[in-house]
Amino acid sequence: MLQAGDAAYGNGDFSTAIRHYSTALDLDATAPLFYTKRAAAYMSLKKYAQALKDLDRAVDVDVTFMQGYLHRGKLHRQVCSLASAKSDFEKVMQLKPNHSQAAKELAALQELESAVKELEAVAAQSDSAGAAVNAAAAQQLLDRVYKTAPDCIAAQLLEAKLQMAQGNYEEAIGVTGRIVKSIPGHLEALTLRGTAYMYLADHDMAKRHFGEALKFDPDHKDSRKAFNKLKDLDRKRQRANRAFEAQDYPEAEQQCQAALAVDPQHQAVNKELQLQLCRVRQMLNKPQEAVEACQAALAIQPDYYDATKELIRALLAAERFEEAVDLARNTLQQHQQDGEMHQLYREAEKQLKISKRKDYYKILNVDKQASPRDIKKAYKALARQYHPDKVHSSKEKAENEEKFKEIAEAYEVLNDEEKRGAYDRGEDLEQQQGGGGGWGHPGFQQGYQQGGFQYTFHFNG
Repeated sequence: MLQAGDAAYGNGDFSTAIRHYSTALDLDATAPLFYTKRAAAYMSLKKYAQALKDLDRAVDVDVTFMQGYLHRGKLHRQVCSLASAKSDFEKVMQLKPNHSQAAKELAALQELESAVKELEAVAAQSDSAGAAVNAAAAQQLLDRVYKTAPDCIAAQLLEAKLQMAQGNYEEAIGVTGRIVKSIPGHLEALTLRGTAYMYLADHDMAKRHFGEALKFDPDHKDSRKAFNKLKDLDRKRQRANRAFEAQDYPEAEQQCQAALAVDPQHQAVNKELQLQLCRVRQMLNKPQEAVEACQAALAIQPDYYDATKELIRALLAAERFEEAVDLARNTLQQHQQDGEMHQLYREAEKQLKISKRKDYYKILNVDKQASPRDIKKAYKALARQYHPDKVHSSKEKAENEEKFKEIAEAYEVLNDEEKRGAYDRGEDLEQQQGGGGGWGHPGFQQGYQQGGFQYTFHFNG
């Protein structure tokens, strides 16, 4: 069995080697060499927890087994269990004071301890200053550590934290994945990995990792806190969605805001919540606040196209027409194939033109739903009030003439179903004041053109 295991190990078939070494140990569980051989195969598969158990067993069955201490010390050094590594190498030196390999290992361990301390200082800076850490300097320290301890758990945890601080969540998942592969129950690695998945909006995978950590230790505070926070976030998002679907917009707004307060760092979800809040506030006729929510979504992700389109709508609702036109024009340059964006741009330009023309409803002091009777009644009252014959001074007469023309112009459009429809649709009605008639008697006629229509207005006091 031992020879078969050695042959498989030599061929790189470590799983088969483990199987043969295990058979040998079943026959003789007191042979420390068998444990070290199987530990070497486990280490080749980066199954360090199993390897460590075998090396512990090797020195248990023979406390003077120098090879066992040496191999265990190397394993501890490789994963950065520095105190344990130092203890094992010193034990070898006790058994054989002039052991050259153990002496070299102790010297290398000093350099490793120094690099790890410097790396810990950088990680502490990351915890307090976020992405302000010098990434190049941090990578140099990691390279120093990995040169001596290629599977250093402490370094990998610090690397994962640095990647998290810089928003590199996929990289953090890759780093922590190496840890949990070698140590399946590593609580901090599982929690970090779950948090990275959470910030990538893969909440199912995040919950799986938090739950896995809690299986190993139900009282692990960081995993429990992260798990509860994620469940709270999902509950509030679901409530917001249900309220929106039920058209209960005040409740939807409240739940969106509550969800946003759960984790301000969760950008992948918060950008969606801000977009939903923008839509909700438009339904609540809060256009300015809707604009702010859409802008918050775009602050998280500047190229968030759905938020850009919704922002244009919110700007239109807020009557910020020039901003809407500028944003639609700039966005359309990147999305020429999107018919919806073309439509938004046309609508923005239309509303901008409408905003700059005379408001005939305002001139007659009626609302947009006014009936023809209401329009005629309002017109007559204003026409009598501002008739040029009502005043005598040339200055007042000139002012009344201008006002009277404006009133007549508004009435001519709103009193005609076809013209009013064109006006309401925002169709161009270029005003070109025409001549005709006089203002010196209660009966007169005024003619003018607008938007291709010829108007003739008669007024009899």
